[in-house]
Amino acid sequence: MRFDDRLATVLAQPVESARDRAIRWRQLVDLVARSGGDGDPFVLGKAIDAIREDGPEVGEQVRAATARAIAGKPVPLGLLEVFAGDRLAIAAPLLAAAQLDPASVQALHSVASDEVKPFLASLAPPLADTAPTTLRPQAETPAEPAHQPAKAEPVPSISDVVARIERLRSSRERGERPPAAVAGPPMSSPSLFRWECGPSGEIDWVEGAPRGAMVGRSIAAADIEEGVDDCVERAFEVRAPFRDCVLELGDEGPLAGHWIISGVPAFNPSDGRFIGYRGVARRDEVEEEGPVEAAAKAATVGPVDHDSLREMIHEIKTPLNAIIGFAEIIDGQYFGPAHSRYRERAAEIVANARSLLEAAEDLDFAARLQSARARPGEGTEMSAFLPAFAETLQARAARHGVAIDMNAALGLGRSALDPELMERLLRRFTDAVLSATASGEQLKLNVRPAGKALAFDITRPGATMMAGKEELLDPEFTIGDADRALLGLGFSLRLVNGLVGIAGGSLEIGESQFTLSVPLAKA
Repeated sequence: MRFDDRLATVLAQPVESARDRAIRWRQLVDLVARSGGDGDPFVLGKAIDAIREDGPEVGEQVRAATARAIAGKPVPLGLLEVFAGDRLAIAAPLLAAAQLDPASVQALHSVASDEVKPFLASLAPPLADTAPTTLRPQAETPAEPAHQPAKAEPVPSISDVVARIERLRSSRERGERPPAAVAGPPMSSPSLFRWECGPSGEIDWVEGAPRGAMVGRSIAAADIEEGVDDCVERAFEVRAPFRDCVLELGDEGPLAGHWIISGVPAFNPSDGRFIGYRGVARRDEVEEEGPVEAAAKAATVGPVDHDSLREMIHEIKTPLNAIIGFAEIIDGQYFGPAHSRYRERAAEIVANARSLLEAAEDLDFAARLQSARARPGEGTEMSAFLPAFAETLQARAARHGVAIDMNAALGLGRSALDPELMERLLRRFTDAVLSATASGEQLKLNVRPAGKALAFDITRPGATMMAGKEELLDPEFTIGDADRALLGLGFSLRLVNGLVGIAGGSLEIGESQFTLSVPLAKA
């Protein structure tokens, strides 16, 4: 009576909103599926009637997830009939996993929706309406021994189900019904698709490929036969991004074959809670392409989507901000006392996370510079820009105990970069120089026209005079305790060199000064 009591309790729950209705619907489906058909027929009947009545008002994603959750259980025929009347994408996983005899198939076929009926026919042919049901074997068919169990039809694999769905869908679009034993013509296959999954790892959204082939698959567990490899599983365990991992999708269906999958974790911006992954999958066709084909493909590659790159960088920055926030709460003991070791570790986490965040912001800055070159704006009028920049530069230098003598020529014109990009590039450049300047030193900064560019000449700090150009652009180069750069002077200068190169300028390292050249706007 346990299931009967629980069913009666759930049936008696008031339904005041669509959310309440969906919750009750899922509970009823789960309880009926777990009952296996055992219990009070009256209560089971009322529950199945409620499931059938409320189903259309429950979202398709909820119905599909519920069907996948009970697939493989000894679901009563009445509940199978409810799902058979639903859409094929919802009913297919449940029906494919059910042990159906011809009589059950016939019962389901009579109530199935138009798109589910062909799928049922592919699982097992329904009994003819005119064929009599008899318990006696035909005279010409020898009876099997009573102790020999009937041979059950093997349960199709997920890839089999997906292939059948796609074949039936294609045949319906052509207005045909192909024989079950004859394979149709090969179907076109996508070369790339986007996907998203929830915190459990199950993919719940797909764009660019048939949804039925991917929705419901999990990236949380590795499976070398059909699924992701352990590269994805390890990343999922620690909520880390992954790139160029392997995804196997079986031997049949439009997505069959070898794929390369990449993804980044997503976190709720308000509380930092992990909400799943977002990513792309592409065909692995490297082995099939010769050098001529590969060169032709490379020649046809379009421009980088800078907006997509910036969106991906934003996805990286979101969890970093959450990590910094939580670590600062521990370090500041805002929620109560914390042990000194925890506070020390929290302070280290904040410092490291800020370093990563700064690197992510530099990637974002690079994408914006590239986008600015592709779509030139109005640029920056230097006569209006330099006074404010000089004031902030003097304040930053004073905090380091450094004096800066800044001079600017007249009639500098307009730079090609917008004010925000111009300010960040110059700040990166001057911060790198200030990080290597000892307290008490004096630097000179001159701004002058240089052909089609603006040149910013700044004195080399004394600690850098003995270092050559290659050494100064080495990412691992530092100048000891005097180096206050976030990731070292060499890394900072190399980053500035790369950023100004993207903007169409250059960084020159002379014997006594650094020169940053920024292109002027076209007249």
